[in-house]
Amino acid sequence: MQRIAITSEKGGVGKSTLAFNLAGALSERGSVALVDEDTRVRSCLQWAELAPLPFDVLSPEAAAQGLKLLAFLIVDSEGRPSLDDLRELARTFELVLIPCGVSRLEIQSTLNLWRQLRAGGELEAVRVVITKAPPVGRVGQEARDALRRAGVTCLETVVRRYTAHERAAEAGGLVRDVRDPRAGEAWADIQGVAREVAS
Repeated sequence: MQRIAITSEKGGVGKSTLAFNLAGALSERGSVALVDEDTRVRSCLQWAELAPLPFDVLSPEAAAQGLKLLAFLIVDSEGRPSLDDLRELARTFELVLIPCGVSRLEIQSTLNLWRQLRAGGELEAVRVVITKAPPVGRVGQEARDALRRAGVTCLETVVRRYTAHERAAEAGGLVRDVRDPRAGEAWADIQGVAREVAS
């Protein structure tokens, strides 16, 4: 079982949206459970009540009762965890994804977090993924490349900001399943993340 945590110390970067859709994309490769640990909102658990899904969404309490044999376990972490909690995730999960938006402040915040984790030696499992990038232009790629030049390990895939993501959240389904002319492109971004984390 590959265990993947998705976490961020900054709100509004699409953490739960990424966790939910990534679970859907990885379910094409094997069995998946998504544990929603974000007790402030519980977005994933709420979305799971609205539409049938190809993966299980569990509360931490249900997950503690035991998990069946899985190919992937995804954890949507508590929003804005402490540095100690982030370090614990980096020590105990095979992969920790940190979503990062494209603004200067978001990039600087992610870079500061990376430096704090590096000081503790907990970076082997950590990857940054650029999210909410404009669909047109190279802003997302430029943000990714700027972080890479600063020594941050980033996924190649950039997740672009499409209305399809918002429509999927409203419907409680995956972005691939909504009626939107750009849903295919939005899903292709998620599949790109899935390919990178599963390889």
